[in-house]
Amino acid sequence: MDIINFLLKEFSIKVREKNYYFEALTHNSFSNENRRTKNYQRLEFLGDAILQMKVSEYLYKMFPKSNEGLLTKYRSSIVKQSTLAEISRKIGLGKFIRLGVGELDSKGYEKDSILSDIFESMTAAIFLDQEDEVLNNWLEKTVFSNYIIDQFLDKAHDFKSELQELIQLEMRSEIQYVIVGCKKFKNNTTSFTVNVILNGMVFGTGMGSNKKKAEQEAAKNALSKIKKISKVENPNK
Repeated sequence: MDIINFLLKEFSIKVREKNYYFEALTHNSFSNENRRTKNYQRLEFLGDAILQMKVSEYLYKMFPKSNEGLLTKYRSSIVKQSTLAEISRKIGLGKFIRLGVGELDSKGYEKDSILSDIFESMTAAIFLDQEDEVLNNWLEKTVFSNYIIDQFLDKAHDFKSELQELIQLEMRSEIQYVIVGCKKFKNNTTSFTVNVILNGMVFGTGMGSNKKKAEQEAAKNALSKIKKISKVENPNK
């Protein structure tokens, strides 16, 4: 299967200008060996800017109460090299990359640096070739899929800070994190259990291999409960 059929089958993208996509998948090692062939570097430059803008818009809408610093941290987690490379691996872009002999020998199609570049350049190719609706659909199925959001956004997400901001904004109460359990196992690992206490009540519980991780999980649990209550009280919100 070539890239044109792949895009049609997996993303319902009917390619108009094939050259955008061939250029997006051409590494400079290949273009150096074939002097008349363009490589993906210009498209990568454009794709990086598109992703920065689209991810910023997505996060702005998804986290209406988060400040600029927190949103910047989330965005960095999504558009960083390892995340974009993981997306390329998941959808199978690596097999379409055109590489020079040296890069083929060193398995360049498995390198994070190349795979992330390819995702950016492919995003730019779709941007240039398709309507905005098609680009958004591509991003929904890749960057904004539940797999990516759950796996990578959680790593950057400071649940304690978000909970603190939410509580101060709506309740103006103090939060306490209390260790209620600590287990040591035979393999020398430890598990902490922490409760989030608000106005003398337990609002969330979390477990982790250290105190900080347990507190983050407890804050995440508390936020989940608060958001569920908010949806029940304000179904149209």
